[in-house]
Amino acid sequence: MVLPAVVAVVLGGAGVAGAVRAGAPEPADHVSLDVPARVTVGGPRPMLPWPVTGQAAVSVPALGFAAQSGPERPVPVASLTKLTTAVVVLRDHPVPVGGPGPTITITPADVAAYDHDLKGDQSTVPVQVGEHLTEWQMLEALLTQSANNIAYALAVWDAGTQTAFVAKMNALASSLGMTASHFVDASGVAAGSASTAADCLKVAAAGMAIPAFRAVVAMPVVTLPLLGRAANLVPEIGLDLGDVRVIGVKSGFTAKAGGCLVLAAQVTTGGRTVTVLAAVLGQPYPAGVPFPTHAPSGSSTTTTTTTTTAGAGSSTTTTAPLYIPDPLRDTRPVTDRLLAGAVAAVVPATVLAAGLRVGTVRATWGGVVHAVAVVVSLPARVAGWPGQVVDVTVEHTRRLAPGRRGQVVGTARVRLGSESATVPLRLAASVPEPGWWWRALHG
Repeated sequence: MVLPAVVAVVLGGAGVAGAVRAGAPEPADHVSLDVPARVTVGGPRPMLPWPVTGQAAVSVPALGFAAQSGPERPVPVASLTKLTTAVVVLRDHPVPVGGPGPTITITPADVAAYDHDLKGDQSTVPVQVGEHLTEWQMLEALLTQSANNIAYALAVWDAGTQTAFVAKMNALASSLGMTASHFVDASGVAAGSASTAADCLKVAAAGMAIPAFRAVVAMPVVTLPLLGRAANLVPEIGLDLGDVRVIGVKSGFTAKAGGCLVLAAQVTTGGRTVTVLAAVLGQPYPAGVPFPTHAPSGSSTTTTTTTTTAGAGSSTTTTAPLYIPDPLRDTRPVTDRLLAGAVAAVVPATVLAAGLRVGTVRATWGGVVHAVAVVVSLPARVAGWPGQVVDVTVEHTRRLAPGRRGQVVGTARVRLGSESATVPLRLAASVPEPGWWWRALHG
């Protein structure tokens, strides 16, 4: 039933009001802003365990949050360069989770790159001329085994030449706002490739948004044709670090770059699940540990063959394991603690509580203003970082008749980054209506 009177709705945040008289809308005569347009996520600001050397950053992409340990300058990032390589390849050649994607034939140039990298003690995965590998297998080798020769093969397969592919890498970096990054190769072994911790998280976030990338970096173990079964070079993958379960992403090390590591975890709070990222660069090589010079980067063991002469015309040959220390041994705990600290800092934020009054419906008749509250019917929650600002917008329904208790008269939307929640706004009571005598006199 349409009220033959003035009915005004005043809703906080939107700063708008509607009116109805005899079925026709009229301007409101009063506006009240009961809800601020922005609400700050409460809680103490977290004190993150930043490393004492190098540089570090954390981010929660869904919340639009990022922080870094201090002023940054571009530095070598070793195999973290392959994050950009993988994103370029997957954007050019999308592949479903589990693959296989296109088949790539290994060329003599690919094998020559493998031989060159192997002799240079670089991270490699064995290949042979004419071998057929799927794009999924190549991504496994690139991201879990950090194979430099596979980075080269993918670059040429994608763009024709490594030069053309590097141009794509730099174009991607520019599009992602990686203003401190510049690449000269697809693997990160070249001295001219440089980035920052904050920039590494930008491309890591872009990768984690691609289902295939996210699935590959989460694999603790892979099986490749000539390599066989091999563990991910990031041993944290799939492990619980206290309350944190690591789901990716990549490590890197060279003598010039030092230890470099990007890790990702998920946190669920307030019914919301978000991905948290942490990056640490430039960590020193473990003190007191001999520097590995005769094994591919990332290896933990290799073999050495020793021949001894036992007498004239006789000899004994033995093969024994040679321990190659983990160059990221001291980088890992630093990154683990930083990731755990960042995960703990994400908190549930109730922006609008259920029952909160956010406006008023006013019906004026008989010389009396009849006011009824508009309330939030369900709590509006987001996950947030203490100190972040949540935007609040309110919209209302212009036709209010019949104005019964519980009637939806609008909605409230809260937004933080890409996270949002929308809740209905309802009348807390029925709007009083005039009796027959008033309608008879004013009909």
